[in-house]
Amino acid sequence: MVLIIRYGTQLFGKSDHFTVDGQEAFVQTKFYHVGYMPCAPEESYLFLKDGATIQLPEIAGATILWAWLRYILTLLFGLALCGCIITFIVMTTKDVLPWVCLGLCIFFFIVLIASYVYKPKASEANKQKYLQILGHVQHSKIPVQASEADPLLAPNV
Repeated sequence: MVLIIRYGTQLFGKSDHFTVDGQEAFVQTKFYHVGYMPCAPEESYLFLKDGATIQLPEIAGATILWAWLRYILTLLFGLALCGCIITFIVMTTKDVLPWVCLGLCIFFFIVLIASYVYKPKASEANKQKYLQILGHVQHSKIPVQASEADPLLAPNV
């Protein structure tokens, strides 16, 4: 039996959605991770709908919160699922506890799915900051990194 531990860097915490000239844009942060647990943020990127990627000068705090929230919800769902299975095996279906665990499991599953479907909007201050960075990049003729150039920068959808 082989134990494989997945680690490295990956983009997590998709948040701060806003529109630029009719195009949707969002921010994600590259984290060092072990398994699917985001451990330490490395750098944040602004992704545009056309595939352009801009590295932000500082790490976006909202992406860290969303990455950890989604990870914690995944853990809670997993624990509720294990608890549900164990209580249904150990107890009879006439007891209340298995049904409470099933309800918790369904609740955490719905909240987990909703956390990935929901698109958190950028605050007005963050939106202005991102537009200023985008304008600075476009006016200074700095080449924008293409997400195809670095497979790690391909946004998680």
